[in-house]
Amino acid sequence: MPPSLAERLRKAGIRHYDELIHDQKKDWLVKNFKAEGSAPAYPVNVSRLMRNLVWQMKERVSSGEKPFHELVRTYWYMYVKSTLARAGALSSATDQYKQLTENITAMVKDFALMSYKDIGFRDDNEANKRVGVNANIIPFSEKLGHFNYLLELNKQYNVSAISLGGQPSVMNVEYFVDDIKKAKIAAPELAARPKLFSFEPLAAAAKFNLKRSFYLFSIVDFDPSGWIIRDAFMDNLRHYKIKNTRVYDLINPDMLTPDEIMLARYPVRAGADMEAKNKKWLADVEARHYKNQKYLVEDLPNGKKKLYGLEAEAIATARITEKLKEVMVPVIGGNEEALKIYEMKNLNQAIKDLIIFKLTHPETEAAHAR
Repeated sequence: MPPSLAERLRKAGIRHYDELIHDQKKDWLVKNFKAEGSAPAYPVNVSRLMRNLVWQMKERVSSGEKPFHELVRTYWYMYVKSTLARAGALSSATDQYKQLTENITAMVKDFALMSYKDIGFRDDNEANKRVGVNANIIPFSEKLGHFNYLLELNKQYNVSAISLGGQPSVMNVEYFVDDIKKAKIAAPELAARPKLFSFEPLAAAAKFNLKRSFYLFSIVDFDPSGWIIRDAFMDNLRHYKIKNTRVYDLINPDMLTPDEIMLARYPVRAGADMEAKNKKWLADVEARHYKNQKYLVEDLPNGKKKLYGLEAEAIATARITEKLKEVMVPVIGGNEEALKIYEMKNLNQAIKDLIIFKLTHPETEAAHAR
């Protein structure tokens, strides 16, 4: 049996406060969020204070207060930074904004206490995503620079698309999945008998089924960091109930010739902190049996291997487009019915609009009669 809300709140160190936490003075903050240990870095437990601030905002919105329709960074400046300063816990040596975003992520994913939309945070990646009729087909990129290309794919093939802008935000994925869930598919059995001159709906709409297969086409750097970003995106999708996924990695050594690889490759960052990540990445790519992978691994005299990577930009989008015709377009073929229904809906709406226009603008008809 999953833990109750009370148990999850207790585990996260969160409880209800009648007082507005962000308005309290230092003595109150230290009393309620006192840091543990013999020589704490700050007078208060910063993570616990942040979590309680966020939870109180969630409670306020749930009780009817206007949603906080601002960026998470704005929330940091308006509520968190000033509270930390008052508590004597503001640091210039630590990225405390990052600490805030990590704590919110923990509240959403690890403790399952809330969603970002419960508070109403603005999606800071709103401009870099689209949902198409083929909502379950998703080319995605690590870098924002590829979004214009993804937008071309969205327009040409009516697929979904998103640029992550680096390490994917849980909030961005939450809102992206919300948009996918809003994608309406008309019921085929009703669409087969369209009432083109009726003002009744064409067909009953249904929410997009997140349990169906999702096909993802990845444009990320071919190196451990790029694949960590890819895997984090997949993990976030799973958190939001998109679990049946198939991924095609568009950036791989077989997309280039050996000569092109030798010119484009760069050494993968090594060191003790990267050893486990590099080994995992190498095992993952070797399992895919790329014929040109051998040009990205160099055996060293000490028995170790020197690894090389490829940036996503090393492969022209024209070449990626050709590969997508091979691996993505056939998948879209399985969704032709959805596209036909979508086009029929648009035709139905256009005819309705024309009828309304003629009924409400009789002078137009009179002008043509003269």
